[in-house]
Amino acid sequence: MTDKTEAPAADPAEGGVLSPRYRALSLGLITSVTLVAFLWLGVATVLPEAAEDLGGVHLFGWAFTAFMLANLFGTIAAGQGADRGGPTRPYVQAFIVFVIGCVVAAIASNWWILLAGRILQGLGVGGVLALAYLIVGLAYPDELRARMLALVASAWTLPALLGPAIAGAIASATNWRVVFLILVPLVPVAALLTLPAMRKLKPTGDGTPDQNRLPLTVLLVLGVGALLAGLENRNLAVLVPLVVVGIAITLPVLGKLLPAGTLTVRRGMPAGMIVRGLVSAAYYGGESFFPLSMTRVLGLTTLGSGLALSAGALTWVSGAWLQAKLDTRSGGKGRHARVVLGFVLLVAGDALIALAVGTDLKSVPLAIVGWAVAGLGMGFVYPAVTTIVLSLAPKGKEGSASSSLQLCETLSVAVMTGLGTAITAYGSSHDWADSRGLGIIYVIAAACALIGIAAGLRTAVRKLTGDGGPEDAPAASAELRESERTA
Repeated sequence: MTDKTEAPAADPAEGGVLSPRYRALSLGLITSVTLVAFLWLGVATVLPEAAEDLGGVHLFGWAFTAFMLANLFGTIAAGQGADRGGPTRPYVQAFIVFVIGCVVAAIASNWWILLAGRILQGLGVGGVLALAYLIVGLAYPDELRARMLALVASAWTLPALLGPAIAGAIASATNWRVVFLILVPLVPVAALLTLPAMRKLKPTGDGTPDQNRLPLTVLLVLGVGALLAGLENRNLAVLVPLVVVGIAITLPVLGKLLPAGTLTVRRGMPAGMIVRGLVSAAYYGGESFFPLSMTRVLGLTTLGSGLALSAGALTWVSGAWLQAKLDTRSGGKGRHARVVLGFVLLVAGDALIALAVGTDLKSVPLAIVGWAVAGLGMGFVYPAVTTIVLSLAPKGKEGSASSSLQLCETLSVAVMTGLGTAITAYGSSHDWADSRGLGIIYVIAAACALIGIAAGLRTAVRKLTGDGGPEDAPAASAELRESERTA
């Protein structure tokens, strides 16, 4: 009788995210994120010229506000679509809307048409980003998610480093309209790489009737729109009522759209949602005003401010790769500790920028160091909390979890940017120096990071171990699976 030993099952993590099994999907996701990141970061360079040409200078802020509000809706719609029928259809739809928005903006004959294009772009970008993080959660084993999220973070690097310079050069050599179209030919490439693997992913829904979140999302967009319109208004008689109405609409709707316990920072996945919002406010909120701080307060040129801004992009990617390496080495343990460490770095970084910009120091080196430290903190927090949330999401609700993460990010950035705009507008009307208002913005960003430390501690799901201490849920789950296998 021949003794036949069954060959061990292949390790799905073997070979990494660029192994033959995952290579096409990984490259497709990186290309997808690079495309929308360039639109997000590069197009901002040419919007002032577009506003001049199309007579939209007085409504310039709405080029960003309309984009962010549409981003909210696209995020929720894509997540709900993935839960109901899988990620393939909403992914294709998001990219189609994205391309249409780019074309509309490129051929706009007036500012209102360009704003319509920005709305379509926001819808598409919200969908693509929400689905990118969802696909990472669905298609990759837990051992590879941190590495893939680090690669996704890397996809923001080139747009952050080169996007503004490339967009400016293209606009100077041709026309600002070309910037909206330059990367559109790469959309089919991203689709061809991702779709074969994506079609194998099943719908994330569990078959039970789910709440239609789109009507609530419309209410949310209206509430946030009122809030942002109020923050951008210098007349207090208009500002206060709009802000009050916006908050009154937004908070109840958020309570229904986000996982239960999010607004009370319940331990586990709900706390992760709050962490994603706070880290986005602390980093992206500061990023929105960093070039202005470098040019208006510290006297750098546009090129100089762009190079200074790249310091944060480089350290963000470095932090993300370090987090991925530690995550692999520890088997997922300690993710919440790295979230807390990242927030500590963000507090320090934003505080250094506040000192460099908002006080008499007026120090370019200190501001750049501060931004680099903040970027390193972002690199720790962002992929770690994304992995935590996707690991804790109930089976069949991964699409909703991913879209909720993106919703928290987009909403916090929109509100932080609106608040910063209100502060600078108030300072301008009261003869403040630019440094005073910008310094206050970075103090608020540091405060968001400080609150994030407390929220980050609550992302650890406690499980009784031998010494009675807490463990991260993914690591605890791995232990449980191992004990079941041994038994």
